Amino acid sequence: AETVGADSIQGDARFAALLGEMGCAVQQDGTSTTVSGPPPSQRLRAVEVDMEPLTDAFMTAVAVMAVAEGTSRVTGIANQRVKECNRIAVMVSELGKLGIEAGELEDGMWVTGVDPATFAPRPATIACHNDHRIAMSFAVLGARLPGITIGQKDCVDKTFPEFWAVMSSKLGLSYDVPPPEACSSAAAAGASAD
Repeated sequence: AETVGADSIQGDARFAALLGEMGCAVQQDGTSTTVSGPPPSQRLRAVEVDMEPLTDAFMTAVAVMAVAEGTSRVTGIANQRVKECNRIAVMVSELGKLGIEAGELEDGMWVTGVDPATFAPRPATIACHNDHRIAMSFAVLGARLPGITIGQKDCVDKTFPEFWAVMSSKLGLSYDVPPPEACSSAAAAGASAD
């Protein structure tokens, strides 16, 4: 990430340390951060982490934890129940649609990771509840697991309109446009749940 390094005042700069604990290689200087996943023969490790200092990043952390070996626990995020949606409940629900085991804790959640090499997720349309962070976190998970459709993909426009283009150009990920009925059913689910 350009301009987000060890000297950044943004809490998200500490997210790289969490990825390091999980088994990623992290290089960070004052103004930039580079993260590489483990070799293909190794899986990420499950972790237990208090994310109170960077609560808004918990959804992306959970998306990564969903493909780690073992059960991860995230605590210190109770305030995420009262954001654009109840983000903890939504993450548990939407992971469950894919067949990934997850549950709520008093101030957080847990998720048991799956092996992306052998796990066959149930194809699912993710109800984003007009929450850009839900869409972005499941896009990260979609880089490792097939069959994920992001409903309400335009909800990222409020904070990062170039998100999909950057994910494609910088990370080489391709995103297919889902059929219109998938988007409208997800939008209807999001609208009625909010």
